[in-house]
Amino acid sequence: MLLLDKNGPFLYEQLFETLRQSIIQSDLKTNDALKPIRVLSEELHISINTVSRAYQQLLAEGYIRSVRGSGYYVENLSTLPRSGVLYRKGQKEVVRESIVPLKYDFNYESIESSFFPWTKWRKYMQDAMLEESCSAKIAYECNKGNVELRKSLCDYINNSRGVKCSWEQIVISAGTQYAMDIITDILHEKVNTIGVEDPSFIGMQRIFTNKGYSIKDLSMTDRGIDIDDLENSMCHLLYLTPSHQFPTGVTTSLTKRLQILEWAQKNRTYIIENDYDNEFLYGEKPLPSIQSLSTSQNVIYLSTLSKVLSPSLRCAYFVLPYKLMEIYEDRYKYYYSALPTYNQKALAYFIRDGHLERHVRKMSLSNRRKYGIFNKVVKESLAGVVKIFPAPAGSHSLIQIPGCKSQEGLITKMRLRGFGIYGTKVYWRNQQEAPENIFLFGFNSIPEEDLERACIEFACALKEIIETLET
Repeated sequence: MLLLDKNGPFLYEQLFETLRQSIIQSDLKTNDALKPIRVLSEELHISINTVSRAYQQLLAEGYIRSVRGSGYYVENLSTLPRSGVLYRKGQKEVVRESIVPLKYDFNYESIESSFFPWTKWRKYMQDAMLEESCSAKIAYECNKGNVELRKSLCDYINNSRGVKCSWEQIVISAGTQYAMDIITDILHEKVNTIGVEDPSFIGMQRIFTNKGYSIKDLSMTDRGIDIDDLENSMCHLLYLTPSHQFPTGVTTSLTKRLQILEWAQKNRTYIIENDYDNEFLYGEKPLPSIQSLSTSQNVIYLSTLSKVLSPSLRCAYFVLPYKLMEIYEDRYKYYYSALPTYNQKALAYFIRDGHLERHVRKMSLSNRRKYGIFNKVVKESLAGVVKIFPAPAGSHSLIQIPGCKSQEGLITKMRLRGFGIYGTKVYWRNQQEAPENIFLFGFNSIPEEDLERACIEFACALKEIIETLET
């Protein structure tokens, strides 16, 4: 029986290390089957996502392999490169397998650190702390967040996205998932069935499931969700990422936005609009937010600054219709803002002085150039080998590799060659029907001057792997 310390470090890291040691010490032998993810999660009383992350880490480092439709099996360690470095665990010396360092990581969640406005941010943090030190008292921030930040954001989203609201309707939160936790909480008394794009971000799926919602899958077209699916779903709430759907990259057309609003009006229900990646468009005029098109106070607008500034800021915000704000005020009146006061004040000054708009323009231009480089090199170097899906927005592209039969297998092989690539299977609710050969490639964290070389080397490595699969 595996033992995990629920009060210790991250559970998935504990599980990964425990299983890794079992493999190294031959408690789990070559070709032994690991327990199915669901079974192990029930035995250990931990989430499926925790077990899945541990298995994915074992897979990425080459300790196990995935067999489609069968499960996970222990890999033959004698075929893997070893670091030769010994360390002692108790009285036993074991070999720590080396984690192959990534030369190029096509991670879609990271941002190139040189883009962060470090000098300006340092100044505004100092201003925030100076203001606090001159105050008569130091107090908790109110449950909706710093007033100056909410006013700054109100002006910003009104000008950039046409969002119709007052600053009193804005709530600051520590990331979009925390925001969604609150939103689904205040809606749950009214509704219990939610329509969600399929595929979609697994973190949001987990929130809906954990809150007790029944999820209705809505298939994607190249212009947004399938309206027939929506009409037949019988759902009482709708969650969308219309600016740049994750992971497909689809932008919901204006026609579909209006059809969705008509559906919500007819069914007297709410829409949660996650305006994810709205800042990054390539050669297209931004479509208005769904919230700005609504005349019925039935859209909850959600956005974040993580993609344009830094994920570590953990700053998201949402706009509640007045009726829902009354529920929020009643239910969360004894809560305090989860985001540090200094960060909120510094961010308010940063937006107030126009730096956010300039920063977004700078990042958007860089991403457009990066997308051009990525698109050109991959198309030229891998003609006939891969298919690139059009990316009208955002900081990642979807690539289909027809010769790939195992997503996990290709990820592992590329990782051993120093390339971080990422699969999409996990985002489909029915993973048995998810395509094995579609991958996510982010280009936000690779410097522009290095991206062409990264794409060329990736293409060479991929062609070598594909050739071995075909022989």
